[in-house]
Order: sequence, then structure tokens, then C-alpha cells
Amino acid sequence: MFTNSQAHSDTAGDVLQRADHLLQNADFAAALDCLSQEQVQRPSPELEQKILDIRLAAYAQVDWGNKPEQWPPSHDDRFAANKGLAEIERSELDCESLAAGVIGAGGLIVRGLLNEQQVDDLKTGIDNTLLARRRLSQGEGEAGDERWYSRSERIAGGPAQFGSLGAQQYSDHGSVWAADSPKMAFELTALYARLGLQHLLANYFGEPAMLSVKKWVLRKVKPNPEQQAGWHQDGRFLGAGIRTVNMWIALSECGGDAAAPGMDIVADRNKVIHQTGTHGAPFDWTVGPGLVDQITRESPALNPQFQPGDALFFDQYNLHRTGFYPHHRHYRYAVESWFFAASCAPQKQMPLLF
Repeated sequence: MFTNSQAHSDTAGDVLQRADHLLQNADFAAALDCLSQEQVQRPSPELEQKILDIRLAAYAQVDWGNKPEQWPPSHDDRFAANKGLAEIERSELDCESLAAGVIGAGGLIVRGLLNEQQVDDLKTGIDNTLLARRRLSQGEGEAGDERWYSRSERIAGGPAQFGSLGAQQYSDHGSVWAADSPKMAFELTALYARLGLQHLLANYFGEPAMLSVKKWVLRKVKPNPEQQAGWHQDGRFLGAGIRTVNMWIALSECGGDAAAPGMDIVADRNKVIHQTGTHGAPFDWTVGPGLVDQITRESPALNPQFQPGDALFFDQYNLHRTGFYPHHRHYRYAVESWFFAASCAPQKQMPLLF
């Protein structure tokens, strides 16, 4: 490790040489810390991309060991008297409240996780990423666009674009993998470090947590009063034997009476994967409305209202959908981050170090 005063005196070449030595010894965390400090001091698009590439490569080069036997994490069931989702303030977020909310109550709302400046910066970043993707896809890229949108050679595929213009015809809204934006990937991982998520999630899982390429998504959702989104559980396609938690951060006022679409969600404490493709389901991966009606007799569907910076934590069993309603007029910005226990992170989701 090195000090800030040393970082100021070292040349970029010195820092890269030190990081390369750490990488040769498979000390990825220290190398990323070294390079991230350099990126803060002397920002460069090339270094931003290098940091992201290390995150993408690191998971496969480390033996993460066996799953800890203790799972799910124990909790005090502090929200047992709640009807619906658990809710706390940012200052109350710790491993115990996270477990009691996600495992015990079916989901946890954390009010004010991000401040106003952090929200504004992320919204601007999402707009810049979507704009860069559209321009580059049309052969009209401008200087700096590749910092906002640049596909690593380690990544293939892309997130579903419901309601898009078609393959490779992008607009100013939709979804984009955070890992396709070196700039946003850097800013988000730095933000997660400031929030203490590595420590929080390591305590929750009993081992290090990983992000993943396919389940780390920047979203700008267009209001669509005529549309009904499909009810789904991410556990339906994430695979068996996983240990995971999602952090969905609202960057717009949304849900409830707000003018932007939020999330319809069932606060169900039962940890089961429901049948899909039946009971009038529009797709083979969605839970049909007839079955949802049965489920919500015991656990009603909610459409909570979120303020910018509020977060919702839930796991792979949670039944939810984007909540479109006739009064919606505004776009909804959000960041979705699924975290996985390192020892059982699903390979098809392309785990990456954070």
C-alpha cells in the first residue's frame, strides 16, 4: 500500500509499474486501489478502461473457496410486526437490518441512501452513457463518447431493450450495462466503497461479494401508461444454489402518486420460485396474472413511493415488475446492482470484482 503523499510524487509510470507487480502476485484488490487513487489524481480514459478490465478478469483468477455453511444469515426478525416491506433510514443500515429486511420481510427500503449531489451526478452519467451509445451506434461518435460507452473485449451480449427501436437502434432511454461504461463503472464502484458496501455485504454473505456484468444496469425508463410489465423473479433464471441481494436505487421520484413509474412488488416472506409461463403469462419467464392473484391474497402487491436516492434491497425470490400507471408522465432513472457471494456467483452472469 502507498500513501497519498507518495501518490502525488510518483509518475503515472511508477504507479502502473507498482500495479503490475501487484497483479503478478494476484493481489487484485491492492492493484485496483493503487490504480483508482491514480485515476482520481490524474484521470485518464485509458486507465479507467484498465481498471474495469482488471475487475472483469480478476474473478476467474482467484480461488474463492467453499460456501460458508451458515446461510441464510441469522437475524432478529425486527420487522415481524410490519405489513409489507421493511423500511429504515440510511443511518440504520447494517448487516442485521439488511438480513431482517431481505430475509425476514421480503425486502428492505433504505431512505436517503444517496444525497442530492450523488443522485444528480448519476442521472447525468446515465444520460451521457445513453447519448454516447446512440451516437456511436450511428457512426456519429464525438470526442469523449468512448469514455461513456465502450464495450470491453471481455464482454458479449447486452441487456434487453423493451420498447426499443430494434437491434442497434438506440434512443435516449432504455437500459445499459454499467460495465459498458468505463466512466460509470469507475464512479459507481467508488461510490459503493464510500457507502461501505464491501464490508456490509461481506458480513451479510460471510464472504466477499461480487458484482456481475449482466445484472449491473443503468436504467432510464420511459413512462408507458398503456403497458403492463411482466411479473418475475430473478431467481427464475439466475440459477440454483446462489446467494444474492439486489440494490435498486431510485434516482427519480417514482412509484405511488409520483409521475414516474416505480416498482410493483410483493413483500412475500416465502422463499419459493413460482411457476412461470402459466395462468395467462405473456412470456415463459413471467408469472401469470392468475397466479399473481393467488399469491397476493396473502401478500398484497405494493407500489411504494420512492424519493431520489432511496434504495430497495431484495433477493432472488422477490416477485416484482416495473409499475406502469395512467398518471405517469416522467422518465424514471435508476441503478440496479445485483451482488453475489463470491464462492457461488453464477458464471453466466459474468462476475466482476468491486
